[in-house]
Amino acid sequence: MATNVTEKDKTLQEVIDWCTDLANELRDAPDGDFYTNINANNVKADTLAMVIRHCRHLLGYSGSMPSEMPNQSEDANARTVNR
Repeated sequence: MATNVTEKDKTLQEVIDWCTDLANELRDAPDGDFYTNINANNVKADTLAMVIRHCRHLLGYSGSMPSEMPNQSEDANARTVNR
C-alpha cells in the first residue's frame, strides 16, 4: 500500500505503463480469425485505456487534503532565526 502521494503516484505510473504496453500488444497482435480476435483484442485494449484514464485522474490526488503541505519544522526554524 502506498504510504504517501509520491509513492502512490509512482505505483499509478507503473500501472499506467503496464496497461499501455499490454494495450499496444493487443492492438498489434496478429488478426487471426478477424471477427473473433480483432474484436476481443479491441475490447480488451479499450478497457485498459479506461484503466489508464482513471489512473491518470488519480495522479496527485490524495483525498480532501492538499498534496503539498508546508514543512512546519522549516517554519519553526525561520521563526527561531528571525528572533
